[in-house]
Amino acid sequence: MEPQPTSLSAVVRSDIIHVDGVTKFSPNRRFATLFSEGSPSDTIFFLETGLVKIYKRGPDGKEIILQILGANEIFGEQALGSGATPLVSAEVLLEGIIHVIPRDLFVSYCDQRQELWKQVAELLTSRKRELEKKIELLCLRDVEYRILYYLAELAVSFGSKIDDREYAIPLSQGALASLIGATRETTSTTLNALARRGLLRLGRRQLIVPSLDVVLTAVNDHGSRAARA
Repeated sequence: MEPQPTSLSAVVRSDIIHVDGVTKFSPNRRFATLFSEGSPSDTIFFLETGLVKIYKRGPDGKEIILQILGANEIFGEQALGSGATPLVSAEVLLEGIIHVIPRDLFVSYCDQRQELWKQVAELLTSRKRELEKKIELLCLRDVEYRILYYLAELAVSFGSKIDDREYAIPLSQGALASLIGATRETTSTTLNALARRGLLRLGRRQLIVPSLDVVLTAVNDHGSRAARA
């Protein structure tokens, strides 16, 4: 039987972060900036615990979150391009443990294990698909659908399970507004409407999904109505 391939994040966690030259730190405050758009970067990051947001900020100062990353995620892959500068920024959203891997060390390790470059390519492809989905949501879906979609996705990705059905998502309404590309006012109004329908509960800097199945059904129903319209 052929050995099963090991994921890139598993290799980073088990091997690369323990190599000399890799540093570990735990941001002691929320919203710590890890890298900024347009600033030179020569490091790859591995998120052991916590949450990180990848975002862009417009000329008017308005922020849109492109991705929220949880435990065992690799980011800062823009640094793999020679002389490349990030087109996005990264900030800590929830405190945790982050490992900083020098670009040359990461490249050297992958060169020694050529199969890892295929996994790097798969990571880049996956990130591209995520951005394409983001564009679809922003351009073709209304605010309610976007909220329902991300409630389901975030609950599965890094929600804390309260019991057999409930998930607590550690995200403020403001952060959710930036994620779905809507104003805080519109987001708040829509969240309150969904809460009255029993699809979620609003907590302090968290969103509680009472039933993932109910939210997924609402996503599908909303999508079906939009297709018929």
